[in-house]
Formats: sequence, C-alpha cells, structure tokens
Amino acid sequence: MDISPIARWIDANSGKPNFGDALKELVSYACAEWFRRCTGEVVLPGVALSRVVLAKACDGPLDIWLADPVAHCPEIVSFCESLRTRPLPASLQAELPSLLDLRGVKCPLNASRSRLVMAGYPCDRELEIWLDEGSPIENVPGSLVADGNKVVFREKKADYWVLKVVKPGNKE
Repeated sequence: MDISPIARWIDANSGKPNFGDALKELVSYACAEWFRRCTGEVVLPGVALSRVVLAKACDGPLDIWLADPVAHCPEIVSFCESLRTRPLPASLQAELPSLLDLRGVKCPLNASRSRLVMAGYPCDRELEIWLDEGSPIENVPGSLVADGNKVVFREKKADYWVLKVVKPGNKE
C-alpha cells in the first residue's frame, strides 16, 4: 500500500509537542503549493491560506478544523492531499474579495476566521467585515486589534455591524 508523504509526516509527528501548530502550517503550505501548481504564482503560505478562507474555496469548514487541528487531523490530511490534484477554483483566480461576511458565524469561529483572513491580507488594504450583534461585535474587533490590525470604521446597520479593518504596512 502506497502511503502519501503527508500521511507519513502525520504518523511521524502526531505525538510531538506543537503538533497542532504544525498542522496549521501544513495547511498553509499546501494552499501555497496549490496556487503554484495551478497558476505558477508564488504565494506566501499565510497569504494563500487567507485567500482560501476568504474565498470559501474549501469543501469543509477550514476555520473549524484550524481552531482545533489535532481533533480534525483526518479532515486536514484529506484536504491537503486533495489539493495535489484539485484545480484552483475560479473564486481564487478572481480579484481578492474586500468583504468578509461573518453574519451567522458563531463565536469564536468568527474571530478565528477573521484573524486567518487578516493574517494573509495585503497590508494597507481595507477589508470590510460584517458581524452579528452581541458576542461577535464585542470580541472580533479586539482580537483583530490584538494582532496589530486597525479598525478604521465601525457602524451599526439595521441588524448587523460593519467593520473596516486594515493591516498596517511596514513603517520604515
């Protein structure tokens, strides 16, 4: 039976400390390789993961898997292995979206998804995030600011909130 390199890596590393962090990196690198294989574009792993999450280009709940990667190791392995042959969807070949609609996404997954997206989002580019009332608007802005992002706009609409967030560029 032929065992994939990813499955061999999982078998060799599953009991080690920081295995969850290593799984998150595995997903990032698999996404970057997906871009390179399909388009020839070299994308940093964090940027590739951000784009996949923002474009909702995963068949499964990638943000849930990455919130507890060890518990979702089989799903992560399957996803990473599928990227070796899967074509890049049109949503990832299009212009990077500037809206992340998190209405209906429960805490803490909305914070997790927004942080994943902003981690790889271009510096100095504004991302609009839509959030529900309650815990989401109370927690998500703080987690984004804690990561070094700036909330430049915050407004209550009829039944949701609009945030505009920017990741500052380097100040050299």
